[in-house]
Amino acid sequence: LLFIYFIINLVYLTKFPFIHSDESWLSGLSRNIMENRDYSVTETFFDLFERHPHAIKCIFHTIQIVFIKIFGYNVFSVRLISLIFSLLSLIYFYRLCRLIFQSEVLSFIATVLLSFDVQFIYASHFARQEIILLFILVFGLFYFLKRLDSFATKNNIVLGLIIGLSIGIHPNSFILSLPFVFIYLYNIFITKKLKIKDFIIYGLTLTVFAALYVVLSLHFDPNFFYNYSKYGEQFGVFYDASSKIGQIKKFYLKLYYGVSGTYYTPNIKFQFLLFPLALIFSLIKLFIIKIRRIKERITSIVLSIVAINIGIIIIGRYNQTSIVFIFPLFYILVAYTLSNFKNNCKTLISIALCIVLLGSTVYNSLPYIHNNYNNYLNEISKVVRKNDKVLANLDCEFYFDNDKLLDYRNLTYLKKNNITFEEYIYDNDIEFIIYPEEMDFIYNTRPVWNGVYGNTYYYYADMKNFLENKCNLVHEFKDKTYGMRIARYINKKDWFIKIYKVQEN
Repeated sequence: LLFIYFIINLVYLTKFPFIHSDESWLSGLSRNIMENRDYSVTETFFDLFERHPHAIKCIFHTIQIVFIKIFGYNVFSVRLISLIFSLLSLIYFYRLCRLIFQSEVLSFIATVLLSFDVQFIYASHFARQEIILLFILVFGLFYFLKRLDSFATKNNIVLGLIIGLSIGIHPNSFILSLPFVFIYLYNIFITKKLKIKDFIIYGLTLTVFAALYVVLSLHFDPNFFYNYSKYGEQFGVFYDASSKIGQIKKFYLKLYYGVSGTYYTPNIKFQFLLFPLALIFSLIKLFIIKIRRIKERITSIVLSIVAINIGIIIIGRYNQTSIVFIFPLFYILVAYTLSNFKNNCKTLISIALCIVLLGSTVYNSLPYIHNNYNNYLNEISKVVRKNDKVLANLDCEFYFDNDKLLDYRNLTYLKKNNITFEEYIYDNDIEFIIYPEEMDFIYNTRPVWNGVYGNTYYYYADMKNFLENKCNLVHEFKDKTYGMRIARYINKKDWFIKIYKVQEN
């Protein structure tokens, strides 16, 4: 079944969802690190958009570099990483369920439900770090609970090592660390299976790794603390506690209604019904159940859900992609709920859930099945070579050689640097401008979408004037997916992409 899952998802790996600029952003930095053999470099496609090097995510970039060397620099190679880790997540999710339920049937049901879930499939098709972190969370929970009755000092160190290494994947590793804090405290003060020294050893191991990443980051950038905190300010990381807590409701409402900026947000309304029901039933059952083993392990899962939400609040970024962390935990509670039904009823409900989840995934995926990223790049290749210098949307970065693309995000800093649009083009020897219709849409609907490229008001008139008087239109094509980055408008109409050749100065 896992082999079938892998093959089906492999076929549609580059089809669903659309290629997001985050994917080329991360892979572009990996390529630059690889070509320069230096982890202290930053992204070549940002010059005015200020960037600073750090060691956080260095392990993720190393993984990408390995795959790029093997499979080449393309969407398939970097998305394949996510698909492989999704498969590993399912394997250890099944083992975690076996550990909790001591039942092959319930474990199989829970694993199938998770594998059918559109949010899980989305994460496994997205060249970001969430699915790797999800694997680390599932593996960490399995490792912890399997050894809980005979926990030794080395187990605390290994667990700290697992979570510590995840800092090199993404800063959201902080979210992963909290479930284990809660579970440690639960088993120290409630079940009394662990001692406070176990928690201290785990915490010290984790602290050592965090310190190593900080030291390495300071080596890359002596102003690491200041620069990284300034970057975090953009996302509300330093808002006060009351503001962050108030945002969690908006976060879940946006997920429920599918409200998004540029990220694909699938319809998960069914999960918003299913998960709370499973949680309520599980909480009620925990007060009744007499079997200590299952009670302790389900309590650990519930505590992990609470901890992840607290972690999201503390960080305060409320990124839609991070919601996938709680999905496997809720499917464990769904399986726990099903365990209380008689066999015939359990089978019928399980089949119904599979049908609904699979139907939901197909429904969410169908609009993007015919999405062809290669067609988008092929249209560009008709008039622009890989080694031509361009101003373009970052999502086409996979086509170009390293250091040949500058992204539109730089333009919002023209005024700050006292540079005109024309000066920017000629100073950077830009030969082509790949102009998507979304730029006009964003300007005409400002300030609603200023978060995509910054406030276009300050440079839009100069840019349009330059395109009309200093450029020649050499190619134009329609693309429903890649002529527009704002998720709600993708596939709604034909969006035009124009390619201009810059005249010699």
